[in-house]
Amino acid sequence: MSRAKRSLPPTALLFLCALLPAAGLLHADEFWKNKPRSEWSLKQTLKLLQDSPWARQEARILLRSESQSDSVYDGNGNRCNLDTMDVNGNCIVPRVHPSIASSRTHQVDISTEESVIYLLRWESCAPVEDAFARLAELGARATAQYLSAPRRLPADRYVVTLKALEKAASVGQRPGPMPPDPIGPIENDAAGPRARLTVGTLVVPASETERSGVGAGEAVHFFFPRTVEGVPVIPEDRESRVIFEFRGEHFSLRARFSFSSSTLR
Repeated sequence: MSRAKRSLPPTALLFLCALLPAAGLLHADEFWKNKPRSEWSLKQTLKLLQDSPWARQEARILLRSESQSDSVYDGNGNRCNLDTMDVNGNCIVPRVHPSIASSRTHQVDISTEESVIYLLRWESCAPVEDAFARLAELGARATAQYLSAPRRLPADRYVVTLKALEKAASVGQRPGPMPPDPIGPIENDAAGPRARLTVGTLVVPASETERSGVGAGEAVHFFFPRTVEGVPVIPEDRESRVIFEFRGEHFSLRARFSFSSSTLR
C-alpha cells in the first residue's frame, strides 16, 4: 500500500509565496556582491553611498536659539547641558526624551527646532571607492561632488565623512533651507576630541580633519591612524565592529560599522 503524499496547508503556501519575493529583494539589495561595478546602475551606486553597510543616515535636531545654546544631543539622542555629560559624551541627566532617528525616506515631525539628516560614510573600503569610480564612469561628477567625495585617501589613515545631507521636514511640508553651518566647530575643545573611533577597548581620536564644500553644502572628513603603537586599529584577520562618534556643539552622532579584511582598503 503506497503512502499518500502530504500537501502543505493553504496558509503555509501563502507564507512561502510571501517569503520568496522578500528573499529575492534581500539578494538584490547586495548588488555589490552579485554584480561587477560596470553593471551598477546610478540608483544602485547612490544607494551604496547613502544607505548601505558603509553609509548611515541619522536625523538630529540642531539647537540654535540662545536659550538652548548651553545644551547638546548625545549619541543616543538625549539633550543635556554641557556640564552634565560624562567623559564618553553621554548625558548623565537628560533634559528631554531621545530624538527621532530617521532615514531620508521618512519625515520627521519637528516644531520650533531645526532637524537635519546627516550622512556618515566610511570611505576607506573597496565598495565605496568603487561606487565613486562608478559615478565617474556614468558621467555623474556633479553628484559625486554633492556627496562630498574626499579629495584624498592616505594609505596610513582611515577616512570617515560627515555630511549634512538635507533638511528634514515636518509631516506634510517640504524641507526648508539648510542652516548655514549645519556641522559647526570641528576643532577639539576642553572636553576632548570631537571625533573618535572605538574598536573593542581601543579608543582612537581623529588625527586630522578637513572640510569640503561651502556653507550648507559642506562636509567634514575625519582621518584616523590605521595603527597605534605599531598595532593595527582594525584587525585584518577577522571581522571587526567599529564605532564612530562625533561630539558637536549642537548635536552628537554615533554609528556602528562592521568590516572584514576583504572590504577594507
